[in-house]
Amino acid sequence: MAGKYRVLLVERLDPDAERRLAEGADVVRPADTREETLCAAVEFCDAIVARTHNRITRRLLEAGRHLRAVGIAGVGLDNVDVAAARALGIRVIHTPEASSDAVAEFAVALMLQLLRPIPRLAARYRAGEFKTVRDRTHGPELRELTVGILGMGRIGSRVGRIVAAGFGARVIFNDIVEVGPFPFDAQPVDKSTLWRDSDVLTLHVPSTELTRGIIDARVLDVMRDTAYLVNTSRGVVVQTGPLVQALKSESIAGAALDVVDPEPLPADHPLFHLEHCILTPHVAARTHGGLHRMYAVVDKVLAYLRGEDTAHEVR
Repeated sequence: MAGKYRVLLVERLDPDAERRLAEGADVVRPADTREETLCAAVEFCDAIVARTHNRITRRLLEAGRHLRAVGIAGVGLDNVDVAAARALGIRVIHTPEASSDAVAEFAVALMLQLLRPIPRLAARYRAGEFKTVRDRTHGPELRELTVGILGMGRIGSRVGRIVAAGFGARVIFNDIVEVGPFPFDAQPVDKSTLWRDSDVLTLHVPSTELTRGIIDARVLDVMRDTAYLVNTSRGVVVQTGPLVQALKSESIAGAALDVVDPEPLPADHPLFHLEHCILTPHVAARTHGGLHRMYAVVDKVLAYLRGEDTAHEVR
């Protein structure tokens, strides 16, 4: 089978996924990920396999004279010119459900971390402040709170199930399409109500014209001063400057961000110096199982090249 197809592998995957890809195709490995390098490498390739931070531009797609498919090891397609691919007759294949559970679990973990700041409490214990810390209360219980979910799709609905069925929290949500019913109590609300009534607002939307910058100064001002913001979706959904100001002025109680704009933040960025802001380096999806399922895109790409039906294609 090797040699029947040529696949441009933009960046390394895990060894097992690369082995499977090499068994079904000749793998082309570019010297770097610059657009001009990729354009030169893709000319005679049947497919591209890339990750969610690799830009798949119209220029790159047009450079692939024999290109039939683009496989993205991940959930989002923000990095792909899907309209150009569609116009050129190139199938885009991704793994939208690969990391849903991983990201949902991580979002809930961030909520708990905001409410009960375990590392900070542990550090103060190590610093000899046992009695001082123990004499104070530290945060509410999640079951006492209203969790607001922006985007009730694959990940948002999992978060809703965990906090409603597992913790007993009240769940409200907003989505641009009609969703549900769900196997847990969840109330649809308009966006104004979502901003105003959420004790914890968690974001689970893609990057689109409707969502970029949606969490702005106006929204942050409407939120309760006891409310927390959690973002495990896309950095551009939250306007970073207004968030810094909201945290500094304590117009919200805290934030936990796995994604930011820009990414990565410079080391001297003010968010790193705010005690009630948790920053993690875009790792919510990166569990063993999550990555394994993302890298299974190589199997879907090979199946498509062989003429087999492939799930999660963008036509």
